[in-house]
Amino acid sequence: MQTDLNKIRRYELKYTISEAKARAIRDYIQPIFSTDPYVPEGDKGYTVNNLYLDTHDLRFYYDVKFRRLTRFKPRMRYYGTDAPKELWLEIKNKHNNVIWKKRRVIPIEAWPHVLDVQASERRESKIEALPQTFEELVQIFGAEPVLHVRYFREPYVSDLDTYGRITFDRSLRYRLANGSYEVHAREDEMVYYDDAVTTRSWDSPVILEIKVETIMPFWASKIIKRFELMQRGFSKYCYVWDKSQEYSGVRNSAVGQRFLF
Repeated sequence: MQTDLNKIRRYELKYTISEAKARAIRDYIQPIFSTDPYVPEGDKGYTVNNLYLDTHDLRFYYDVKFRRLTRFKPRMRYYGTDAPKELWLEIKNKHNNVIWKKRRVIPIEAWPHVLDVQASERRESKIEALPQTFEELVQIFGAEPVLHVRYFREPYVSDLDTYGRITFDRSLRYRLANGSYEVHAREDEMVYYDDAVTTRSWDSPVILEIKVETIMPFWASKIIKRFELMQRGFSKYCYVWDKSQEYSGVRNSAVGQRFLF
C-alpha cells in the first residue's frame, strides 16, 4: 500500500554536502532506491518552485528561525520553469521533529482568486486550533507572498518502504515577491543563492534530504555513518530570505556610495 503523498506524516533529515559526496551517495543507494516516477523520462530530476507567504512581521520566518516547537507555514508550489497549468497549495506543520504536510492541486486559473473567501466561523469565534486549509491559514494570519524560491531536485524513492525518499537539491535561486501573486518568473529574474562567492568554493553545496515515516530505518543509519553526515537545519525559506536581505543591503549601500561620491 502506497502512502498518500498529499497528506503525510514524516521525519526529515537535512544535510549540505559536496557534489562529490552527492554522487557517491547516489551510487550507493542504487540497489534499494529508484528514480522518482514523476521525473520525466530521460531527465535526472525536475525544477521546483515555491512561493512562500508570510505575515507583515514575518511570523512564519521567525517561528523557524527561533525553532519554535510547533510551527507551520503556507506555500504555493509548482514544477518546471514554464508558466504552469496547475499549482499545489501546501501547509507544512512541524512539531518537534515530526512533520505533517497537507496539500492539494488547483488549476492556474483559480490563483489567486481561491483566496477570496469569507471569514470562517473558526476565525470569528477565535478558536485556537491549527488552520485546516491553505486559504484559512493565509486568511487568519493575513499572509502575502514574500519570496519565490526555485531549485533543481534529483529525487529517489525507496524500494523497501511504503514511504522513503532521498533528494538532492541544486541551483538554489530566488526572487523577492513583494506581495505579488505572480507565479511565473524568467530565469534572468532569479538570483542564485549558492554562488561561488557565497560558498567560497567552485563546488557549490548540494542540499541532501532524507525523508522517512519512521525515526531511522536501517538504510538511513548506514548512509549517515558511511558518509559521516552531520545534520543541520536548512530551511530554504529562512536561508534564502537572509541572503536576499544581505544582498539588498549590499546593493543599497553601493547605491548610497555612488551618490555620496
